Amino acid sequence: MVVPSIVADYSQLHAMISLFRGGGNVFDYPQSLDCVIMKKHSKVNSVLVMVMGLPGSGKSYFAKGLAKEIGAEYLGSDEIRKEIGLMGSYQMDNKLSVYEEMLSRAKEIHKSGRSLVLDGTFYLQKIRDPFISFAKSLSWKLLIIHIKADEELISKRLSKPREDSEADMEVYQKIKSEFEPIREAHLLIQSTDSALQESVEKAVKYIHSDHE
Repeated sequence: MVVPSIVADYSQLHAMISLFRGGGNVFDYPQSLDCVIMKKHSKVNSVLVMVMGLPGSGKSYFAKGLAKEIGAEYLGSDEIRKEIGLMGSYQMDNKLSVYEEMLSRAKEIHKSGRSLVLDGTFYLQKIRDPFISFAKSLSWKLLIIHIKADEELISKRLSKPREDSEADMEVYQKIKSEFEPIREAHLLIQSTDSALQESVEKAVKYIHSDHE
């Protein structure tokens, strides 16, 4: 029996070896060789997607949906802030610590060959730049998506309690006043409460067209 020469990851290799030892056939393995090749190819062509926007814009909901759609890892600033014990701490040093941790985790994910969706306000250029420089240094394709929403809708969203975020309209107004223009090429998506799939599809099309 010939073992396929292309294996997407060690877990698949281990599963195949176990199958062979049991007297099975490689083509009994749930994932066909074509799927394994496609997965290997997708690792080579992984992308880094930076999703940014103001609190309440719907960026987190969108980013999670996009990550699921393209089979990418997801890192959110709100979740990281909570994990490292900085909930309620929004001084600049603490904000930078959150993004430094995000960047550290992004570096580890890049080693795995997976695509990654980042989710944060990224409202200052000095917050964006380390990620942009990191992606350039490794030739990791970076795509930026800016999520916006009408202020009336944002107010409605921020009035509801959320598990990982404490932002309210006061925080929104502060970040809005400090949000720096995006210098890099990016996709702008207008968020609503009823068009997530449409927005995700638009982003996927943008990623594919820009990445090919």
